[in-house]
Amino acid sequence: FGVDAVRHYVLSEMAQDNDGLISWEAIIEKTNAELANVLGNLVSRTIAMSNKYFGGIVEDKGVTEDVDADLKQVVTSAYGKVKSAVEDYKISDAISEALAVFRRANKYVDETAPWVLAKDPAKADRLKTVLYNLSESIVIGLSLMTPFIPKSCEKALNLIEYGKYVSGTKVTDKPEILFARLDAKVVMEEVNKMLEARRPKEEKKVEVVKEEKVAKPQIEFDDFAKVELKVARITACEKVAKSKKLLNCAYTLRITL
Repeated sequence: FGVDAVRHYVLSEMAQDNDGLISWEAIIEKTNAELANVLGNLVSRTIAMSNKYFGGIVEDKGVTEDVDADLKQVVTSAYGKVKSAVEDYKISDAISEALAVFRRANKYVDETAPWVLAKDPAKADRLKTVLYNLSESIVIGLSLMTPFIPKSCEKALNLIEYGKYVSGTKVTDKPEILFARLDAKVVMEEVNKMLEARRPKEEKKVEVVKEEKVAKPQIEFDDFAKVELKVARITACEKVAKSKKLLNCAYTLRITL
C-alpha cells in the first residue's frame, strides 16, 4: 500500500478516544475512495488539462463567476478547521476537513466543465482562471495534508509549485500517479502469497505406535471381600487459623462392605 496510505488509514479510522478496525479490504477501499479518487485524480486531471490546453502554463486571468467564491470560501476556511481539530487531538476530523478541499475542487471541475470551455476560444481566459483556481486549491489542500501523508504531498507539490501559486507557473509535463487504484483481487493474491511464505515449514510428522494395553486379571471375590469401604458424614467444618485453604472438619464414620 505504501507508508502514506497506511498512515492515512490508521489516522482516519482509529480515533484517539475510540476503538478502530483494520483489515486488508478496508485499506484497499479507503485508499481507492479517498487517496486515488478524491486527491490523486484531481491532481492528475488538473495537470493534464493544463498541459493539454495551455502547454502547462497556469495563469490567473481574473475572469470570475459566482461559483468561484464558494470554492475559495471552502478552501480558505479549511486551515482554521484543521488547526482546531488537531489542537483537540481529533486527527480523523482534521483529515476530513483537509480532504473537504479536494472534494470541493472536484465538484468545481464538474460545475465549470473545463472541457466545454476549451471548445470556445472566446472563453480561454475563463478556462485559464478555472485551472488556476484548481491549482491553488490543490496546493492549499496538499499543505494541509502534509502532516498526515508527507511523502505523497511533497511529490504532488513538486508537480505543481509549493506555496502561493504564482500566475504563469508551468506545471510538470510528465505527472506521476500519486495513488493508483488498487485491485482488491490482485492485492489479496499478493497478501496470501506473503502470508504463505511467512508460515513456518511443517514439522515432519512422527508416527506414534500405540502399545496395546494388556488387561489386568480380575481379582476373585474373596480378594474383593477384603476391601474395607468407609463412608463418613461431615458434622461440622471451620477454617483453620492463618490458612486460606485448610478446613478443620468433624465427622462420623461408619464401615460398610
